[in-house]
Amino acid sequence: MPNLQVTKGCRHVRARPAAVLGILVGVLFGSAACTTSGQAAVAADPPTSSTTSPPPVVVLRNTRDIAGEPIPFGAASYFGAVARADLSSGVVGIAASASGGGYLVVTGDGKVLSFGDARFHGSVPARDKENAAAIVVSENGAGYWLACSNGRVFNFGDAGFHGSAAALQLTTPIVAMAATPGGRGYWLAASGGRVLHYGQARFYGSAITQLHGDHIVAMAATPDGRGYWLAASDGRVFSYGDAHPYGAAARELHNDHIVALAATPDGRGYWLVSAGGQVFRYGDAEYYGSASPAVRTDPIVAAAPTPDGKGYWLLPSVPASVGLPAPGNGFVAGHITAIGDSVMLDAQPALEADIKGIDVEAAVSRQWDTGIALAQQLKSEGRLGAIVVIDLGTNGPVSLQQFADLMSVLSGASRVVFVTVHLPSSYSWATSVNATLEQGVARYPRARLADFNKLANQNPQWFYSDGVHMPIGGTGALAMAGVVKSEI
Repeated sequence: MPNLQVTKGCRHVRARPAAVLGILVGVLFGSAACTTSGQAAVAADPPTSSTTSPPPVVVLRNTRDIAGEPIPFGAASYFGAVARADLSSGVVGIAASASGGGYLVVTGDGKVLSFGDARFHGSVPARDKENAAAIVVSENGAGYWLACSNGRVFNFGDAGFHGSAAALQLTTPIVAMAATPGGRGYWLAASGGRVLHYGQARFYGSAITQLHGDHIVAMAATPDGRGYWLAASDGRVFSYGDAHPYGAAARELHNDHIVALAATPDGRGYWLVSAGGQVFRYGDAEYYGSASPAVRTDPIVAAAPTPDGKGYWLLPSVPASVGLPAPGNGFVAGHITAIGDSVMLDAQPALEADIKGIDVEAAVSRQWDTGIALAQQLKSEGRLGAIVVIDLGTNGPVSLQQFADLMSVLSGASRVVFVTVHLPSSYSWATSVNATLEQGVARYPRARLADFNKLANQNPQWFYSDGVHMPIGGTGALAMAGVVKSEI
């Protein structure tokens, strides 16, 4: 592997190694922790001090809002941040060094950067251009694994290769990874709840039948490797093997969503971390602070505990805004909001895997004017990203006046990406909608056209018999995510 020039920071923390999380971001769907048997069980309302965090703590040091800059809490220290030049694909994971005196940060294209005393052992070769999903450090810190959304696994240093899911027909992308003690096996978790095991890692269960439209975002193994937890974006936690369910965050999230899960060193507790920077603690996990939105504009995409469990880092990043015009009033810098209908629901897991930090606001049968109203609502609530993706027009014709009305609401956005629709000729508006989008985009310098329909016309096998919808995680959904990402 080529050598990578990185910035090194000073050393402050001492501890033992910790496994770290693969992340995807998603929408809220609500409720409950889950038992090993997979039955949902709503957690009781114990005292706040034993299960959830106090009000968010403002991190005064991190007032510069640098994307890719880890935010430390408790015994965790700051050792450096990813340079803007390396942020084109985003940051997706962070892992502590063996001593806790440094950390590794991995970008979306598989580049690994080391800080403090963390050792660099390699990155995904540039020719592979993989979408990294998770980084896990080996027990002694002398190596690490990178898991990619397509199921490929790259091993570096003393981290052994035990297999990958690259040859499988995955219906949803890989989002998380965890290793067994000693590193002689590992698990991969897909957003749809599937768990794959390799080497000495044993299978204890999956959440495929329990998600009900939601998706998995993170995974953590118990210290003895005889169980694991899966976290869903709505705050539910699924426990398998000897992993104990200590609580869930579904009731506390409101408009937020979970992006990370980390277990304590003894496995008797865990933290859940939300995109908005909230940290929820359960079992024997201690609370060391949250990243208040008052001091950061980029959503949290990953988190890692110190090896002794006496602190943690939160990792913010939405680098897609780098190099774009600054947003106007009412837009959240660095955030990406996608507004769509049921077709966007088909592509949601793929969008979240390809575009880190994207907030997908999709609903069945959504009309264009309903989308305008939603954009206005999100803007008034301070939740509309500076980058907006629009995938509407499946459910009815769109006029140039309606296009202009939406762009009026989105005036001041750094970029607006419109996705062309793919409809059978039996739909009377099949051609006119895309014509409106093409004409409208040409009138606005900050608008872009993601021409998914052009690809779709060449690949009718992507779709169900209705010619409109696609299998979740299928080739068509992945293609849509790719064309959207290319225009952001």
